[in-house]
Amino acid sequence: MYREAVISNGTLFINFDKYLSLRDFYFPYVGQYNHLGGNKNHLIISVDGKLRYMDIGWERKFSYRKNSLITEITATNRELGIQLIINDLVHKYMPVYIRKVRVKNLHPDRKKDVRFYFYHDFCLYETAVGNTALYHPDLDGIVHYRESTYLLISIYPQLSDYTICMKKNSALRQIEKQELSRNPIARGEIDSAVAYYTQLEEEDTFYYYIIAGHSFDDIEDKQKRMLSDTIPHFIEETEIFHQGWLNEKREVKKSIDRQIRELYDRSLLIIKAHMDRNGGIIASADSSIFHRFNKDHYSYSWPRDNAFIVMALDRAGYGSSTKKFFEFSARTISRKGYFLQKYLPDGSFGSSWHPWIDEKGRPQLPIQEDETALVIWALYNHYRETKDIEFIDSIYSRLVRPAAEFMVSYRYPDGLPVESYDPWEERRGILTYTCSTVYAGLVSASKLAHLTGNIEESERYLKAAKEVKEATLKNLYDRENERFLKMIIRNENGETVKDSTVDASLLAVYFTGMLPPNDYRVLNTVNAIKERLWVDFGIQGLARFEGDLYHRIDRDYPGNPWVITTMWLADWYIATNQIEEAIRLLRWATERQSEAGLLAEQYNPETGAPLSVTPLTWSHAGFCYTVQNLSEKLG
Repeated sequence: MYREAVISNGTLFINFDKYLSLRDFYFPYVGQYNHLGGNKNHLIISVDGKLRYMDIGWERKFSYRKNSLITEITATNRELGIQLIINDLVHKYMPVYIRKVRVKNLHPDRKKDVRFYFYHDFCLYETAVGNTALYHPDLDGIVHYRESTYLLISIYPQLSDYTICMKKNSALRQIEKQELSRNPIARGEIDSAVAYYTQLEEEDTFYYYIIAGHSFDDIEDKQKRMLSDTIPHFIEETEIFHQGWLNEKREVKKSIDRQIRELYDRSLLIIKAHMDRNGGIIASADSSIFHRFNKDHYSYSWPRDNAFIVMALDRAGYGSSTKKFFEFSARTISRKGYFLQKYLPDGSFGSSWHPWIDEKGRPQLPIQEDETALVIWALYNHYRETKDIEFIDSIYSRLVRPAAEFMVSYRYPDGLPVESYDPWEERRGILTYTCSTVYAGLVSASKLAHLTGNIEESERYLKAAKEVKEATLKNLYDRENERFLKMIIRNENGETVKDSTVDASLLAVYFTGMLPPNDYRVLNTVNAIKERLWVDFGIQGLARFEGDLYHRIDRDYPGNPWVITTMWLADWYIATNQIEEAIRLLRWATERQSEAGLLAEQYNPETGAPLSVTPLTWSHAGFCYTVQNLSEKLG
C-alpha cells in the first residue's frame, strides 16, 4: 500500500497510508531502523458502541498545511455522524511526533460516546526479539524499548485507557471488545494500545504523541519540555520553521502555471523530509516495496540519486543544506576513489546485487561509475551556486582528488571508461550515459582543482575529459543507426559487441554538456527515444528503455512512464526552445501527483496508478530541476 503522507525532521521520519495508519517509523536516522517495518499502527474509532476501522465508511482527504510538512487530513463518517480534522507533524528538531485530532459531532443535538483507540505493532530495530513495552506511571504513558531506542506513547489532556499484550493475546482483540486490560508490561513479540474517551457534544480536541529517545531519562526530559512549552506551541513553531525554510528558496518565475509552482514548493519540502541530518538522502522510505522487491527496500542513499537531488536543491538556494551530503560523500568514498552502489544513512555499505567477479570468475569492480562522476559534477554545481571556495578547499583532497584520480585511471588506453553498470543497475558495459557523466565529472574536477590551486591536476583531468569525449563520439555513436548506442561490450577476443537498445539515459550526452542539445547526433538520438520510448496511450509519458521489465504491465509496452525520464525529455525541450512541449510534460507531472502532492517512481500506463514506491525523492528533484530550467529560460 503506497504512502499518502510523509513527515520528518532529519532524525525521525514517519509515513502514513491512506487509512491514516502509521506504516513506517524511522529513528534515529531517516531511512534506517524502521521500527514498524510496514506494520499498521491503526486508528480505530467507536461511536456509541459501533466500532469502525478507517478503511470502511470513511471519506478521507489528504493534504498539507500550506508551505509546511504538517498534514491536513479530514475523515468523515456519515454513519457514525462524526468528522475528524487531523494534523500530523514531527517537531522541527526534537524527535517528537504529534497527532492533533479535532473531532466534530455532525449531529450536535445528540451527545455521542466516542472512543479513539491507537493500536501499536512496533518491532524495534526491525525484530520481534527482545522488545519490551510497559506502562510508566510517572510519564503516564506506554514505553516501548529495545537497546538504545525508547518510544513514549501517550495522549494529552488525558490517557483514558491502555493495554500491553503478547501478540497471541492481541491488543486488537481487546479493542474489538472495547475492553482494554491495562496489563502493565510484556516482552518479546508484543503489541499495545492507548485510548482517549470523550462524551462528544459539539467538538473536542486532543493530542496523541510519540516521543523517541535513548533512555527513560531522555524521554522524560523531552516530555517535560513539550508539556512545559505546550503542545500547541510545538506545533506553531514547527509550522513557522517550515514556512521560513521554504521562504528562503529562490523564486521561480510567476508566469509559470500556479499548479506547477505549488508542486515545486511541495517537492522541496518532500526532498527535505528525506534528508538525514548526517548528510545521507534517502531514495524512498516507503517500505511497501519490501515484499515485492526481494525483501529489500529503497531506504538507501544512492550517490547518483543524491547528486541529482542536491543539484536541484543548490539551484533552489539551499547550499547550506547540501553541504552535509558532500561531507557524507567524503566519508563514504573508498580509498581507491569510487563509490559503491548505495549506502545506509549511517554511512555503511548497503545491500547489493553487483558481484565482485564476472561470469568467468575474473575480478571486476561492482560499481556504477556514473555515481562517482555525478557527485563531483554536483560539487562543482554547488560551488557555482554558493561561491563557497573555503568549503571546496576543505573537501578537495578528501573527495575531489580521489574521485578524479580514479576516473582518470579507470579507462582503456583509447580513453573509454572501463565497464561498469548502467544507471538502472541491470546491465554492465561501456555506456554512452556513463561516458557522458565521467566527462562531466572530469571537467568539473579540473575546474575544482584550478580553484584550489592544483594546476597540474587541473590540466591532467581536463586532458582526460577530452579523451573520454573523443573516444565516446568515435566508439558509441553508431553511424549505421545514426544515433548513440546504449553501450558496447569488449569481449575477451578483443571484439566489440554493440547494444543498440534505446535508453532514455542517452539524453546524458546533452545534459552533461558533452554535446550541445541541437547537435545532429543528439537530435537523432532524441528522435529515437521519442519514437521507441514514448508511451503513446493511456497516461503517456516516457519509459526508461526498450524491454524494461521492472513492474512491467504488458510486454507489448516499452515500459512504464517514469517521472525522471519524462523530465529529462522536458529539459531537452527547454534547451531547444520548445517551451510549450516542456510545459506540457510539467503539467503531465502535476497530474500524476497524489492528493497530498507526492510523486511516485513510475506509473501504470493504463490506469495512472503509482508503481514501485511513493514518494521517490529523485522524482521530486527531477521535477524541481526542470521547473528551474524553465524559469531560467523564461528570463
